Amino acid sequence: MRRRSHRNDERGAAAVEFALILSVLVVILFGITEFGRVFNELETLNSAAREGARVAAVRGTPDQVQQAVVDAAVDTTIGPGTPTPDKTCSEDTVGEEVTVSWTQHLTIEIPLLPDLSKDVTIKGVFRCE
Repeated sequence: MRRRSHRNDERGAAAVEFALILSVLVVILFGITEFGRVFNELETLNSAAREGARVAAVRGTPDQVQQAVVDAAVDTTIGPGTPTPDKTCSEDTVGEEVTVSWTQHLTIEIPLLPDLSKDVTIKGVFRCE
């Protein structure tokens, strides 16, 4: 009788295991890079909102506020919402908070996972001067 080699029975098992593990590794790798990209975008947008609120606090017009947000959000598209202050600062509102906010769509795409994109509210707050 011939004895079958234990090694021949497992031929191809390493390739199957590699294929299974590779998909998990790809999701983790792209997930890490996508998280970093989205976090950077959020930080840029929050900074732009604060800049818009600063302009609103020194009695800037809504158009000036919007332009300040767009200028501060370098290489980032604002929207679908429009940055708007919740009040106009004047002599009567000194010391009160003015908030600039808008709805922002964040695209989150990781291979092998469903679309994780979502809309978030971006806002910045300053005190009227």
